[in-house]
Amino acid sequence: MANQLAENSVRTYHLAPEAFKAARNRLLKQKIVLLAGVILFALFLSYKMFGESWRRDSLASFLPTVLLLVIISGALASGVRKGIKRYRDYWDSFELVVGEDFLIRRIRDFPELEIQRHEVTAIKETETGLFVKTKLRDRTIGINRALVDYEDAKEKLNHWIPLVPEPSHGWASSTRWMWMFPIVTMLLFALCLMSTNDWVVVATGVPLFVGLSVSIWLIRRSVQTSAHMKRLSLVTALPLLAIIAKVVQAIQRLK
Repeated sequence: MANQLAENSVRTYHLAPEAFKAARNRLLKQKIVLLAGVILFALFLSYKMFGESWRRDSLASFLPTVLLLVIISGALASGVRKGIKRYRDYWDSFELVVGEDFLIRRIRDFPELEIQRHEVTAIKETETGLFVKTKLRDRTIGINRALVDYEDAKEKLNHWIPLVPEPSHGWASSTRWMWMFPIVTMLLFALCLMSTNDWVVVATGVPLFVGLSVSIWLIRRSVQTSAHMKRLSLVTALPLLAIIAKVVQAIQRLK
């Protein structure tokens, strides 16, 4: 009898398939904004590279720029399409296991994350769902409101520790800062590579190098990052090499 009760106290929850469309549309909006930013950035770079060769009333002079933008746009569109497909796989494979004294999150391609009841320091509820937090920032489990029987899971966790409502903080929220990071990174990268002033190169290159290096390190060790993103983060090594080379040359000229 005791064993039967123990088994019944454990329940596995999944995300509602019908809610994926709304989540996908939100993700698409984010991707489109970032895609537009990257294309504008590429247009700025191409102007610096080919601007002097552009001739009025000559379509052929714009050909290198057009080819560059077509290649970049095609690569980005393909990346967005694959990203949406991968997001669907994550959505369909999401599992939340709630027991009497443990919580487990399982997602395909992500490390399994388990939090014991005694580790929980706070459970906050926002407009998007619940966030089960511990003393370690990286050991946090987010529970989307699209979870089937969300209220049931919420009630179970409320027995662990009282839920704390957390209002939206506008532009101070972590989501907004996640939007700002790639924008600031692209601006610093453009200034570092295109500037002819050595002081500007050093002032932008050093924080850019430090920021990207720390980001790679955090991504590689995070349990909140998929194996695919961890592999993809290694591509950042290429722009890091370009930044190092430009900063070293600028420092040598300043001596």
